[in-house]
Amino acid sequence: MNNTSPIVTELSFPKELINDQLQKIFSDHLFAKSEILRKFLAFIVDQTASGHANWVKEYTIAVNVLDKAADFKPQNNGIVRIHAGRLRRALNNYYNNNGSSDNIKIFIPKGRYVPVFVGMDSEFPASDSIDDAINDDKQPSGPSSSLLTDESLTVIAVLPFQHFNNDPLENSLVDGLGLQLSNALMKFKKYSVAAYYTVSDLWKKIPELSKLVSILEVSYVITGNIQRMENRIRSHIQLIDCNNGIQLCSCMYEGELNPENFFRLQDEMVAFIIAQLTGFDKLISNKKTASLASVTRL
Repeated sequence: MNNTSPIVTELSFPKELINDQLQKIFSDHLFAKSEILRKFLAFIVDQTASGHANWVKEYTIAVNVLDKAADFKPQNNGIVRIHAGRLRRALNNYYNNNGSSDNIKIFIPKGRYVPVFVGMDSEFPASDSIDDAINDDKQPSGPSSSLLTDESLTVIAVLPFQHFNNDPLENSLVDGLGLQLSNALMKFKKYSVAAYYTVSDLWKKIPELSKLVSILEVSYVITGNIQRMENRIRSHIQLIDCNNGIQLCSCMYEGELNPENFFRLQDEMVAFIIAQLTGFDKLISNKKTASLASVTRL
C-alpha cells in the first residue's frame, strides 16, 4: 500500500499533460453541453497549474467564471457552491466511466476549490474529504434511488410556492416546504439539488423562469401554489422539464393548516410530493412527455 498522500500543494504533472487531460474531460457529454462546467474547471486548473492556487476562491470564481459584478458577496449568494457541487459530480461521473483509465485524475475536495491532480493508481487517504467525492455516485438500494435515473447528472430546483395571503403562518409554510422538499430530494444521488435559499433569493430578483434556468443550468423545476380558505389549503404542484417547458406531471394536495398541525402538514406534503414524483421516474428518465391527471389527497 502506498502511504504517500496524493494531495499535493505543487504541480505534480507537466502543465501540458494537464491541459491535454482537460480536453479529454471536455469531450465528455456532461461537459460538452455545459459551458459553465468547462469554464469553472478550466479556470481553477489554469490558476493552480500557473502557481496561483491562492487565487482560487469563491469570489474570484464568481467574478471570472460566472461574470458576477465586482461587489459580489459570497456570503449572500451560494451560486458558486451550487456549480462546484455540480462540477464534483460531473468529474466523478467522468472518472467512473469514460475516464476510468486516464493517467491523470482531477478532483476537487469538498470544502475547497483548488483542484487536486493525482495519478491513475494513487490511493486516497481515508481521512481526506476527497473520498466523499469518489463515493458520491454509489447508489442506495431500494425504490428511493429510482427517481430521475437518466445516465446523466441532473440539476433540479424547487421554486418558492406562490401564495396569496401575507400572514406569518402561510409564509412559514411556504418557506419551510421549499427547504424541506429540497433537502428530501438530496437523497436521490443521481442529481444535484440547487440550494433552496439561493434559488429563492434569485427568484425574487429574476422572476422569469427561462432566465433563472439559464443561470442555474437547471434541468427540472418543481413549482406550485397554495390556495387558502380559512384553515383549509389546496396546493397544486408541477414538475416542469426546463429543456422544453413541458409539464411532466402534476398533483394536488388538500389539508388543514393551523398552528397545532403545522409541522405534520409540512411533513405530509413533502412525503406526498416525493411519492408522486417517484412514481413517474420512467417518464422522466426516458425523456417522454405526457399530460397526467391530478391526484387528490383529502
